[in-house]
Amino acid sequence: MMQGRTIDTHDRRPATIVDVAREAGVSFKTVSRVLNGEPNVREPTRARVMEAVKALGYRANPYARNLRATQSRLIAVYFSNPSRNYTSEIQLGVLQRCNAEGFNAIFEEMTGGIDSLVSLRGEPDLAGVILVPPLTEDLVLIGRLMDAGIAFVRLAPSEAVGEAGHVSMDDELAAQEITDYLIALGHRRIGFIAGPADHPQARLREAGFLTALDRHGLKPEPGLIAVGDFHFESGLRAAEQLLSVSKPPTAIFASNDDMAASVLAVAYRKSLRIPQDLSVVGFDDTPLASVVSPSLTTVYQPIREMAAQAAGRLFGKVDPDAAAAIVLPHRMVVRESTAPPKS
Repeated sequence: MMQGRTIDTHDRRPATIVDVAREAGVSFKTVSRVLNGEPNVREPTRARVMEAVKALGYRANPYARNLRATQSRLIAVYFSNPSRNYTSEIQLGVLQRCNAEGFNAIFEEMTGGIDSLVSLRGEPDLAGVILVPPLTEDLVLIGRLMDAGIAFVRLAPSEAVGEAGHVSMDDELAAQEITDYLIALGHRRIGFIAGPADHPQARLREAGFLTALDRHGLKPEPGLIAVGDFHFESGLRAAEQLLSVSKPPTAIFASNDDMAASVLAVAYRKSLRIPQDLSVVGFDDTPLASVVSPSLTTVYQPIREMAAQAAGRLFGKVDPDAAAAIVLPHRMVVRESTAPPKS
């Protein structure tokens, strides 16, 4: 029996190769091999894919087929990021762009060495690799990719490496702006939950927070800075630390939405009202930010668009003469979790 998504007969969106792969329980690459008539596919797998094609009414895009005949058509996305909300947005951005252009994508979480990544050198369909933070900072990995002749694009690095392409936003400026906002509300004792020290965006966000404090003549207090690792669980520990000091903060800036949601949970346990007793801000504007209660004031990071732009650069949809760095705009999203401090 075929496993996969339940077919919704009311869904009028044309089926994509992603839908076929999900329905058949195989990879995008396997679906591509079946549809292109390649011989190295086991017959039961081929039958399962064709059953999914028939059930979903999938029709191949002739333009995409012609494109695949002349260009590499596979990109690989490698990540090692603890925030599942962030990683999911990356995956959606890549898949949406690949579907639109007739390309395929594979996603791998790097939990060990890099041999599996560099082994892609022999993959004839490979257009290149997208590196997701913190892998964007791994100079050994980047060197191996260069040596292997594998094209790559880095997402949100802290600094450029040669002429390697990268897509990012200005994390430091965004962190300054949301800290400025808290200060404009009247907050002076602002707690901060930093991300992991080896993560490029975490370092930039902390730098922006400290710059904003300094610009307003405020000094960071050691007891009001805690360290997390972008996981919800680490945010719980950090929030407990910040809210247990003798003179707790009136606002907390968490370096991502996962850890900001943790602050809400700890505040609830301590009978603190948000935002009357404590204002909380996050960063990224992942879907989590709008579904927690109260909803989070945060910084919108164009994660999906960054991922889509990175994919576009790999399969030739970005002007080759364009600058190696693509910097996309951010914005602050004010919701329910912030207010002036109590007098």
